[in-house]
Order: sequence, then C-alpha cells, then structure tokens
Amino acid sequence: MMEWMITVRTAAHSDMDDAKGFIRKLFPKAMVSVSDDDLIILAEYNNRIVGFAHMIDDGDRMILQGLGVDGEARGRGVGTLLLTHILNTIEEDIPVMLKVKVMNPAVDLYARHGFFVKRSNDHTLTLVRKPNA
Repeated sequence: MMEWMITVRTAAHSDMDDAKGFIRKLFPKAMVSVSDDDLIILAEYNNRIVGFAHMIDDGDRMILQGLGVDGEARGRGVGTLLLTHILNTIEEDIPVMLKVKVMNPAVDLYARHGFFVKRSNDHTLTLVRKPNA
C-alpha cells in the first residue's frame, strides 16, 4: 500500500485562485467568498491540493467556514491534519464555531477535537469549540 505524504500549509495570496477552484470542485453549489483577511489552510499530496480549511476571524470568535477533502484522499487523515493545524494556528482563548449538515460524516471528527452541538434543526448543526477544549 502506498503511503501518502501529506503537507499542510497556510495558503499564500498566490494560491487563492487554485484554492477557490478546489473548493468549487468539492462544493459546486456553494458560494465561495474568500476575503484577504481569511485564513486558508491547504493539504497537498504530490504538489496537488487534496484538502482545505477556510477560517474567518469574526472578532471574538473564529468561524470554520469550510473544510473539505478530495474523494480519493478521504480516510487518510487529511481532515484531521487540517483541523489540527487550524486549531494550533489560532489563539487558544478564542472559540471556534461552524455549521454542518446533520448527516455530515465529519461531525465525528469535530467531536474528537472538542466541538459540541450548540444548536440544531432538521437540516443543520451549529458546532462550537470553547477555548481550552
């Protein structure tokens, strides 16, 4: 079995077009809006983007706007690498929140990293990770 060597790094300004294209490929129905102040983390395999995380600084909290992994890279720990990198990048005393669809398989990933359900409805969950979780 081939071992995947994944690198995770903060996207540079020059990476933004490729990052947005990758996000659109994974989530074709989503409106992709990335501002200059947003934090984009990229996971790469053989110099090809295989995952991303998109964070927005909302002042007193960070919003995980999106996290996605290419189909062929799923199940290889890419999501864990991205989420760990994000959580290690932000200040420890700032809460992190995100919204996901109820059936999103990544809910377990978020729970393993200290996120809990703050609100829910039939379609979405609002997850929060308190500081020092």
